[in-house]
Amino acid sequence: MDIDRKGKWLPDTDSGTDNDEDRDNPKRMMIKSWLNRLFRIKMTDGRILIGYFVCTDADANVVLQATSEYTEVGGEERTLGLVMIPGRYIVSIEERNDASRFTW
Repeated sequence: MDIDRKGKWLPDTDSGTDNDEDRDNPKRMMIKSWLNRLFRIKMTDGRILIGYFVCTDADANVVLQATSEYTEVGGEERTLGLVMIPGRYIVSIEERNDASRFTW
């Protein structure tokens, strides 16, 4: 069947959940400022993950890239890469002082 016979395509009017008011939200701006910054996350099982912030969601899950895992302070490093940390396992989050930001 020819696509042209079905009629014209209508433009997509769905702009997602974003709107002008939401874009200027101070909390949203703060999270955007965290992008590609180095974070240290302590988990409930004692592990420490250090990586660059990629995103979060409504359940407080956090995604880090170029992540390393430490079993204790001063422990051996294990490279993980891209990880998603469930919010329910996060004890604390802190930004590491890193002069250079991660860029692709």
